[in-house]
Amino acid sequence: MLRSTSACRSKAAYDVIVSGGGLVGAATMASLQQLRERTTASAASGGSALSRLMMVDVGKRPTYDPANLFHQLRTVSVTPVSSKILDNLGGWGRLTTKHSYYRIAVRHEQANSPLLPEADHTSSLFLRKWLGGKTSTEPLLEFTDLRKPVGFMCYNAELNAEMVNVVEEHAAGAKHDVLKFESKLENIVLPPKSEVDGPWGTATLRTGEAAAEGTFGLLLGCEGRGSPLRDVLHTASLQHDYAQTAFVCDVRLDKPLDGNVCCFQNFFRDGMIIALLPMSEDTANIVFSTTPQHAQRLMGASQAELVRELNQRLHDFAPADIPKIVEVPEGVVNGAPRRKQGSFPLRLNVATNPYAPRAILLGDAAHGIHPFAGQGLNLGIYDVCALTDVLEKAIRSGHDIGNTVTVGQVFAGEMLAHTTPMIVGMETIKQMIYGMPGLACAGMKAINQLPILSTLGKDAIFQVSSGVAFAARHPDCFLLD
Repeated sequence: MLRSTSACRSKAAYDVIVSGGGLVGAATMASLQQLRERTTASAASGGSALSRLMMVDVGKRPTYDPANLFHQLRTVSVTPVSSKILDNLGGWGRLTTKHSYYRIAVRHEQANSPLLPEADHTSSLFLRKWLGGKTSTEPLLEFTDLRKPVGFMCYNAELNAEMVNVVEEHAAGAKHDVLKFESKLENIVLPPKSEVDGPWGTATLRTGEAAAEGTFGLLLGCEGRGSPLRDVLHTASLQHDYAQTAFVCDVRLDKPLDGNVCCFQNFFRDGMIIALLPMSEDTANIVFSTTPQHAQRLMGASQAELVRELNQRLHDFAPADIPKIVEVPEGVVNGAPRRKQGSFPLRLNVATNPYAPRAILLGDAAHGIHPFAGQGLNLGIYDVCALTDVLEKAIRSGHDIGNTVTVGQVFAGEMLAHTTPMIVGMETIKQMIYGMPGLACAGMKAINQLPILSTLGKDAIFQVSSGVAFAARHPDCFLLD
């Protein structure tokens, strides 16, 4: 374990330091612990390149309390492939909430809003004929699979806490695994970028007033969008401020007859996007991408005003399909009444070069995206799986795990392979729906109804969005067994 520099000048050495104890960080640590078991068991020398592991997080140890109003506010959509990875890591089976959904239905104000005057639907005769002259309640695009779930909805706090539990259980049987919460890394020094597998990096671990120096063979930045390691790497990035804020809240529904197994998403001509994500038979999570001013008004609206607006944006588009919202739950936090709601700004921030000698970025630290496709966590889980696959091949080939060529560059290529199609597709869809709503609606309807387009288009979308295309790139990774 690292010792205070005031007591000893020697530096503790760790093969890998995972910076960040969030969901991606905990999943990364768990994958390294399992990889160590696999490579140690097959190593002729009996040693391992992952003997000493440490996970560091500036926050408190993640916990989950179902009675806590805000532990159930932030939700995550998990693809079938991500659920398999999490299951192999040991966290999936521990969850009490993993609500399956079998259908996704997409609508647009241009074709489905009952409040939009017919004259405003479209000025094109062709589009008017294709879309119909009157408002429709039918979805423009939908994906349905009654045989198996299209995805799952989970609580971020519960999944994070359970993954940390997994890490702690593995660490209890290891001699040199260290978990440090309410701690941070400072004075991070990496080898020059010209070095392929040069000297180990150095950093100072600070816990309160105590400081300890250490060295590392590989530093993994999993701290999220505000990653300090990203600043150390000085990596170029693609950034875009959407000038939007996500308003999120939990809602209770007039119980749907189908068991509440559909995700609904409605788009608006001004760029707003609202999604209703099922969490149980009669509850759902709302993610409303809107302007900062509008989000602030929603935060301060009365219960009746908020429910009325949410129903106008969702239920009124298709009263026979989209469930009616009854209320936004309220409770008491620290003696004060609080509503189950929150908000956060939306920005695109993608690192174009997510690695350096002895350092790699994963998850939101490498690619923070818009939440409308529900793919942020999934891309982070795919990062964990891809890195595990790359590290196993490097270790078995006798390469240094901090090597920029056999690890850094290879992983960056794999990351780009699964993030680029998703990010480019999302940005294209978002720009078309806002800039050319009539054409976007016609395109979605064509994909949904024309036989050839429906088969090819939906299959292509599903291959990427479900993670099937990612899994096909890593057939030998044990996390996908």
